[in-house]
Amino acid sequence: MIKKVSEYRFLDLLVTSNKSLLGVLYFLKRKKFDYLIITKIRILYIIRNKVIKNISYNYNFKVSFNSMKNRIEFYNSKQKKEYIELHDFKITLNEIQQIKSILS
Repeated sequence: MIKKVSEYRFLDLLVTSNKSLLGVLYFLKRKKFDYLIITKIRILYIIRNKVIKNISYNYNFKVSFNSMKNRIEFYNSKQKKEYIELHDFKITLNEIQQIKSILS
């Protein structure tokens, strides 16, 4: 599992509040997290506390991380190759190494 604090966008601040001081306080107070959880039967991808992907996969086949395309590749339960794009996750080099070591 990889857990990290979500990056905030300033546009979220403008949309969530019409009062500037209260909006800034709300913006600074809010914490959202990003998760990438890979178990033996499921991949769970959560961005800003919202489930983006919740997929079961065929654990008989290897799950791999493609660092060139920034995605996780796997075979679904019907043995068809699929992938999850991780662009919103904003993976660091240390996290890439952690994912690769866990999946290999």
